[in-house]
Amino acid sequence: MGSLVLIRHGQASLGAEDYDVLSELGVEQSRRLGGHLGRRGLAFDQIVAGPLRRHRDTADHMIAAAKEGGLDLPAPTIVDAFDEFPALDILRDGVDGLAARDPTIASLQAKTVAAAGPTEFRRAFERLFQALMRHWIDGAFDDLVESYPSFQARVEAGTEQLVDDAARGARIAVVSSAGPVGAVFRQAMNLSPWDGMRATFVVTNTSLSEFKHRPGELTLTRFNALPHLDDPSLVTLR
Repeated sequence: MGSLVLIRHGQASLGAEDYDVLSELGVEQSRRLGGHLGRRGLAFDQIVAGPLRRHRDTADHMIAAAKEGGLDLPAPTIVDAFDEFPALDILRDGVDGLAARDPTIASLQAKTVAAAGPTEFRRAFERLFQALMRHWIDGAFDDLVESYPSFQARVEAGTEQLVDDAARGARIAVVSSAGPVGAVFRQAMNLSPWDGMRATFVVTNTSLSEFKHRPGELTLTRFNALPHLDDPSLVTLR
């Protein structure tokens, strides 16, 4: 069986004008991953990246650092199937309308806006975000963004295409976001939509989730691993 390794991008720029840019820490996380691959000689036959800048830049920094360690990795192929789910679009375009007809969302939104400090804001925002994701799964934003079933089907189709086209025993890396990691995790483990979504909430930046693959079969062997980040200050979720 081959190996399919899903890698979440390095830390992006939450709160900045453009989220889709790696922070300095995100670059460091990506380079540490590449250095780890180089030192261990952990090669890939194919590297795929999602279409977002943070996906492509994470792959590029990882590959460059691996090469400095003596390991040549293939250039990434961009595959749109591994784009993230439309969370930012929901936050931008869907919250106010839902809050106007759902008192629970309105309350969570108000608590987030009124949060006094970073810790209080993070906790309030996480509650709001998770509630919004439940509504997305239930179809509340289907007139605004890609639906949850379409997202899951997109990632599953992209994964199956990779596995079906791969040579026997191939090692494939996919650099993407937490959403596609959760979608493949759900596919492999036959989870409910919400359980698959819950997995995305704990996927750390530049973590590795590995699946053994052959056509028609995915088997999880490790989830959300960080062998390259031995300093807790380098571990982030956003």
